[in-house]
Amino acid sequence: MNRVDRLLALVSELRAAAPDPLTADELAERLRVSGRTVRRDLEMLVHGGLPVRIERGRGYVLLPAPPPSRLSEVASLMGPVHDTLAEAVRTRRVVRLAYDDRSGSRSFRDVEAHGLVVAPYAEYLVGWCRMRDGPRMFRLDRIGAAYLSGRATGMRDLDELLAALRVPLPRPPSDPVPRGPAGAARARAWTLDRLGYVRTRLREATEEVRAGSGGAAALRGVLGHLAEWTRWQLAAIREAAGEERVYAGRRPEFPPEFEGDLPYDTRERMIQDAMALRSLGELARDLQEVLEAAGHWCAGSDDALWEGTFPEPSPSGAPGPPRPLADLLGGWRSPLAHIEWHLDRLTDEPPSVPAVLEERGEDEEEVWLTDRCPLQT
Repeated sequence: MNRVDRLLALVSELRAAAPDPLTADELAERLRVSGRTVRRDLEMLVHGGLPVRIERGRGYVLLPAPPPSRLSEVASLMGPVHDTLAEAVRTRRVVRLAYDDRSGSRSFRDVEAHGLVVAPYAEYLVGWCRMRDGPRMFRLDRIGAAYLSGRATGMRDLDELLAALRVPLPRPPSDPVPRGPAGAARARAWTLDRLGYVRTRLREATEEVRAGSGGAAALRGVLGHLAEWTRWQLAAIREAAGEERVYAGRRPEFPPEFEGDLPYDTRERMIQDAMALRSLGELARDLQEVLEAAGHWCAGSDDALWEGTFPEPSPSGAPGPPRPLADLLGGWRSPLAHIEWHLDRLTDEPPSVPAVLEERGEDEEEVWLTDRCPLQT
């Protein structure tokens, strides 16, 4: 055991025994080192600030850390946002946030604070948003101010919130081994959670545009694209799993050549032309019905499907390598990851119209969102 591991083990033994003392000989026996080594390590830790009390004839006791002072509601507005959120998580209280989303729009949210998550490029508050009535993550650098209310939070499991918020990255795995939740029941539950979360994101994106936030043209193009491609992906996955290919939702009329072997650009233009006559609400309902049908199929499918692997359907070329059903539906290059990829980019800045016109010969600025679709690759 190296020195760092020995120090960790030493503190762990003292913490597990507290408030009872442990002698140097007892610690030495547990760590399989000499009593002299234990005493030397303890002396170093005490000089470094570890709160250890030496009781004559009894040994060493690790003292409990003093409880932090309770943050008042007024003080929560004056101190650092991080301190207010940490207090909200520690005391299980509702915190009110002034939050700016990616587009710069400010909203005021009552959030049941359940955890702080540190990621490589940002820190996040994980909680239950009472305005959206669902689990959410809030970037701390987008929280302008936080107010600690006197209201208690409900009892929710942080692991379940994190599982509901998990979003697979749209990139290939580093190795060819299929990944995904193990076991039929767990795989089905994970996939249904992902379906519910994606449906909520779609509903919120549509409601925001209807409320006047802008971006209606871009959202129309994306919803039309997503409705047909998601319909195709889910039907192809069912067929790969040995069942009948079923196109759910409200599929529009396409020309006969649409079912042939067409380049992506040609097929996408046919989709946009067919969807052009539909309203934003009709496009949203079509996609929601496709996902609802997928949920019914997932809930009623045999356990054997969730325990097997199936080839990944491809829009062109040979199918991909076999993957678990949950991974095909909710993992990398899945219908759900595809939807989230486009929703994440709705607030991106589009290229200038002259550049689009020069490169594509198009006169609709919103086509750039589907031109970069990962299904092309």
